[in-house]
Amino acid sequence: MLPKELLREVRKIEIKTRHLVDSVYAGGYRSVFKGRGIEFSGIRKYYRGDEYRSIDWKVSARTGDLHIREHIEERELQVMIALDLSASMAFGSDVREKRETAVEFGAAMAMAAARNNDRVGVCLFTDTVEKYIPPAKGKTHILRLIRELLFFVPKGKSSDIRPALSFIGHSLGNRSVIFLVTDCIDLPPLERELKITSAKHDLIMVTVRDPREETVPDVGLIEIEDPETGEEFVWDTGNKDAVKCFFTEEEERRAVVSEMCGRLGIDRIQLHAGKSVIRPICQLFAEREKRFSANK
Repeated sequence: MLPKELLREVRKIEIKTRHLVDSVYAGGYRSVFKGRGIEFSGIRKYYRGDEYRSIDWKVSARTGDLHIREHIEERELQVMIALDLSASMAFGSDVREKRETAVEFGAAMAMAAARNNDRVGVCLFTDTVEKYIPPAKGKTHILRLIRELLFFVPKGKSSDIRPALSFIGHSLGNRSVIFLVTDCIDLPPLERELKITSAKHDLIMVTVRDPREETVPDVGLIEIEDPETGEEFVWDTGNKDAVKCFFTEEEERRAVVSEMCGRLGIDRIQLHAGKSVIRPICQLFAEREKRFSANK
C-alpha cells in the first residue's frame, strides 16, 4: 500500500491533469497515433466502388459472386514515456522545476493513453536505465506510473539517452509510441540510436526548457554549480560578450538536435517549465493530422 501522503500527491496530480487529458484527447490523440496494424473483420459481397485489391478470389469462385475481405484498424497501442531524470532536470528558476513540467506531461499522456484503452509504460533514466515499468493497462497501473514519475529518486546525475533507447528497443516487441522527454543538456552524439529507434517506433522528442536557459538578467557576479558534475564557477552576468557567447553555444547545441530530428523524421514537442503542456501537444497533433491528410 502507498503511504497516505504519497497517495495524496498521486491523487493531486491525477486530478490536476484530468482536464489536461480532456484537452489532449479532444485535440486529436486518437486520430494521430496509429494502431499496430489491421485486423481481419469478415467477408461481404462486393459493391461498385469497393477496392478491387480487397477481393477474396477463393470465396468469390466458391460462391459465384464477388466478395471482399474487410479489415479494421487494430487500435490498441503501446505507449512508452521515457523521462530523463538527470540532475539538470531539477533546475527551475520560477516556482516549478523542469521535472515537474515533464511529470505533468507524462501523467497527461499516460492518462490519455489509458482512456484510449492503450497500454502504457515508463522508462526513467539518467546515464543508465534507473527504472522500467513495462506497458500495461488498468487504473492501479496508471497510478503506479504517476507515483514513479513524481517520487522516484535516481542514483545517477549525468544524462545519456543512448542506454535508454537501446534498452527500450530490446524491451518493446511491437511498434510503439515513445515520448522521449529530456532537456537536451550535455547530450552525447546519438544520431545512430535515434535513427534505429525511429525506424521501428513512432518516436517523439519532447524537450523541456527553463526561461533562465534562454536569457539571464544582469545581476552581477553569481556562483553557479553544474548539477550533473558538481563543478562550481563564478559567472559575471554583466559581461555581455560572455553571456551572449554562452547562449549562442546553447542555441547551437539545441539547433543540432532540432536539425537531426527533422532529418530523421522525428516529431518534436517543446515544453517550457511552469507553462501549460497542452498548447504544444495540441500543436503537434494538428501538424500530424494535416500531414496525414496530405498523404492520403
